Amino acid sequence: MNVPEIIRRAIEIGERNGNITFDELNQLCDSEELDPKDIERILNTLSEAGIWIEGD
Repeated sequence: MNVPEIIRRAIEIGERNGNITFDELNQLCDSEELDPKDIERILNTLSEAGIWIEGD
């Protein structure tokens, strides 16, 4: 799954649940080798969408 797909799915989860957990986000990113810029992009996009990342 590429970064835009990870973002799309994370936003879907966040909108459905009101947030996304670190475990859920890690599962989405599990098959990808992400560099720090990719991670920053994901986190910034979730923040801009008003989606909080919650501890498990």
